[in-house]
Amino acid sequence: DNIHKTVRFLLSSNAGEVIAILTATIWGWRLLSPVHILWINLVTDTLPAIALGMEPTEPDVMERKPRDKNIPFLQRRDWISILTIGAVEATLALLAYVIGGKGITGTTMSFLTLSLSQLFAAVGFQSERHSIFKIKLKEHPVLWLAFLGSALLQLVVMFIPQLRTIFVLTPLTTSQWLTVGALCIAMLAFIELQKLVVRLRKSR
Repeated sequence: DNIHKTVRFLLSSNAGEVIAILTATIWGWRLLSPVHILWINLVTDTLPAIALGMEPTEPDVMERKPRDKNIPFLQRRDWISILTIGAVEATLALLAYVIGGKGITGTTMSFLTLSLSQLFAAVGFQSERHSIFKIKLKEHPVLWLAFLGSALLQLVVMFIPQLRTIFVLTPLTTSQWLTVGALCIAMLAFIELQKLVVRLRKSR
């Protein structure tokens, strides 16, 4: 279960980055620089992925049928989910860039949206079946530590002037921060909606 969650999370995150950069390049936008992508891969991918690999066993694991050894590790529906989540993540990052005016402000908002939306996605990946609203927070300390640690590192880059200069970012207004937050929550909402659709199909 945990390996499956981790692989799906990493592939969807990287798919989001690839789709966002490829689309921006086709449209002639300078969305993110190499240092931004490197930072996202090191900070907002690595810590949550490690945490997902250390998740506690889900309560209904022994109620499931044994996994067929002939079924691929990632099935067709998994690939569809990975690409869909990646496409939504990329769309949110591109939307942030446009809202920010496509300049340095747009790059800053896109960088934050792409990195923080992956953290919110990791929260949604705690379970591939159950809603996060039915999960007890105290039972997932490692993931929440990874979430807070990665988010804190993002804020450090934004609020320490020397680091902000190295990353070629600019301070954001309160409304711009709220926009980034809303886009990240939209990422989590989409994953929860995707799980809801799966649950409804299985119940039928």
